[in-house]
Amino acid sequence: MEVRCLKCGQVNRVPPLASGKKAVCGKCKSPLIAGGHGVATLTDAGFDRSIAQGNWVVDFWAAWCGPCRMIAPIIEELGEERDDVRFGKLNVDEFPGIAARFNARSIPLLVLFKDGAERGRVVGAVPRGHIEAAIRQHLG
Repeated sequence: MEVRCLKCGQVNRVPPLASGKKAVCGKCKSPLIAGGHGVATLTDAGFDRSIAQGNWVVDFWAAWCGPCRMIAPIIEELGEERDDVRFGKLNVDEFPGIAARFNARSIPLLVLFKDGAERGRVVGAVPRGHIEAAIRQHLG
């Protein structure tokens, strides 16, 4: 799995960790998993495998999208704080096949998954409370 460092932005590949082990950023040595799981950078190669188990919120986004950049810090915060839900980001420009498969026509788009099955969606740059309410409603 790939996890973006909240401090320096470096994307790090994190293998499954043994009990008690902690991942740190290869560039700045900051902890990658503190409280929550962080935010995984998802690709088409491992997408289905990543979301297959547990609760996931996947942010379909693009670098040029202003509203996507507006909610990015909220997604990063939630990824660090919550351990009941995993958060991932999928760049729709880099992986248009996955974006098309999930009919991601408007971004930012948050798709909520439980054990690989889609449970709900949140479209647009919405406040943190709206995202948390959707998590409670669809994944609670």
